[in-house]
Amino acid sequence: MTDAQKKQIEYIIGIDLGHGETSAAICPMQWDTAVEQLDPAKDLDMGGNKKVMPSAITILDNGNAYIGDAAFNPEILKQAVVRVCFKQAPKDVNGDAEKIMIRFMHEVYKRIRENNKAILTDTNHLVYIATPSGWDKPTQDLYVEMARIAELPIAGVTKESRAAFVRAQHDVTSGLGRNIDKGSIVFDMGSSTLDFTYMNKFLSGLVDHGYDCGASFIEKSIYAQQQKESDAIKQFEAKYPKLIDYLVFEARKVKEQVYFDPSLKVKKTINFDDFIDDEDLEDERFKLTFKPGELNEFLGENGYIKSIEDAMIDYKQNHIANQNIYGVFLTGGASRMDFIIPLVCKCWGVEPSQVYRDQDPSLTISQGVAEVARMDLRTDGMDVGLEEEINAFLKGSQTFDVFVENFGHDLWDKVTDEIAGAVTWWRDADTNYSINTLQTVISGTVQDSVSEFSSNAPAYVESAIKESTQEIRDKVESIIAVYSSQGVEINLPNNVKLGEVNLSDINMDSVLYGISEKLKEDSDGWGAAIGGAAIGGAVAMLLGGPLTWLIGGGALLAKWLFSEEKTEEQKQAEAMARELDADQRAQVFNSINEEWQSICESVADSIKDALTSDKSIKNSINKVSKEFMQAYKDSLKSARILVD
Repeated sequence: MTDAQKKQIEYIIGIDLGHGETSAAICPMQWDTAVEQLDPAKDLDMGGNKKVMPSAITILDNGNAYIGDAAFNPEILKQAVVRVCFKQAPKDVNGDAEKIMIRFMHEVYKRIRENNKAILTDTNHLVYIATPSGWDKPTQDLYVEMARIAELPIAGVTKESRAAFVRAQHDVTSGLGRNIDKGSIVFDMGSSTLDFTYMNKFLSGLVDHGYDCGASFIEKSIYAQQQKESDAIKQFEAKYPKLIDYLVFEARKVKEQVYFDPSLKVKKTINFDDFIDDEDLEDERFKLTFKPGELNEFLGENGYIKSIEDAMIDYKQNHIANQNIYGVFLTGGASRMDFIIPLVCKCWGVEPSQVYRDQDPSLTISQGVAEVARMDLRTDGMDVGLEEEINAFLKGSQTFDVFVENFGHDLWDKVTDEIAGAVTWWRDADTNYSINTLQTVISGTVQDSVSEFSSNAPAYVESAIKESTQEIRDKVESIIAVYSSQGVEINLPNNVKLGEVNLSDINMDSVLYGISEKLKEDSDGWGAAIGGAAIGGAVAMLLGGPLTWLIGGGALLAKWLFSEEKTEEQKQAEAMARELDADQRAQVFNSINEEWQSICESVADSIKDALTSDKSIKNSINKVSKEFMQAYKDSLKSARILVD
């Protein structure tokens, strides 16, 4: 999607087409708004001023379809069978179940458009939908294709668990965001299944598993108990089989009312003559009454609560054995049931404060889907080629190269300044000094400069890491900024404390010794050149003539002065040891000045050779820089949690 195409999208809609319930939320894209100022997801009206509707559809012979509560209207049910719990992993878009789901998708989106005509046009929005966490990529792709057939402007899908995690972290008061990486579970109580998803950044992937103990078992059990005790209901079933789902749906509403406030008594009576015209049943009724705690007793007796407990124990023992659980996030409307949190604490060994649930868990997934979609769209294209860049960096030695360049240059600058200062001091001294003295001072100065500068090495490594990773870090941080603004807690390796990444293990001693020794060796060469100049200068002074007098008579006097029997090495050594006066030292200084550029180049080469030839420092710096970049890579992974 190009930037121009993105700008046309004003809204993103997240839809949770759940097994039992359906909800939707909308987020404005606000492309030019800072991420920390984005408006939160807003729940959409699904009809009758309700934010959630049953995932149910009744399709009449004439092609008309009724969804949600309307699908259970007795007058509608007399004409066709209501379909519920039809969501399944798609296998063929032409399959019967898939066709029902496609029609339901179409009708849900149609309702959203009808209820939001003031803001939604044909081109200003996109849709994301949720999928169960256990669906693989081909299954998700088929689901997207179904959404296209249903005429949704589909942009993508996201896993329900990812949406739930994002929603949990969005509410910073939950505290769950701090524990996501360490080990957390999404507990998704659906109508048909109970699904668990475990996330821990130290694992290679998510751990998903589902159990056949969804909450629809409850209303079916309530109805079955009534049917067992009532001949009238048996008679009703025999005469009106298409209307059975209506009574089951009424049992479901009673269940939801019981757990909306478990402290209240719930009573509901449905007179058969209110929705059917049958003299045999006109005085009969479908009556449900539950005192506080009575429904829990019923579910305990029929084994339902035990089935949930067994599922939780099995998941912990056989799917996430030995893994830490720092937080649990409950989603799905049925997670309101008051026995769930105590059961979670008992089976998974957590405190109630570690169990989090949205104020309305029926809306958790749709809100999360909308927020995830906005995040993904705002970062779309930002990470193109980023993984390749990171991997190339991890294989290379850019940080070490930058370190050698920066550290070496500044050390060279310091060493050459110190050498220049030593030579100037020697020239301007009030006492006569030999060239040997100058060479000793230079050697000592180099040693001291290198030793003193070594303490700066960690700072140079840190600077080299940041310089060599700047472009990658900018890209990563721009992506993370979008996610962290939504409450995603990540730990970027900003302001790295080098001691914490074992830079103290970098042994500079051998490197610095090598530098100073190389400079010392080279300075001996400088001394030879200086010595030759000094000899000529000394002879010239003694003869009272110019340096050129060494040719001819000057050379003869030089022989007399130093003795013909002495070798050139002996003559040079004596000249190097001779104390020189101010004028002689000035001539030596001038000779050094003429060779200064060559000397500086020699110092630079010495430093570079010493740094690059030491494999230990290269390996140490590369190790630290790669740990630093890996931390950024992990941070990006943490930000884009559960990327589909």
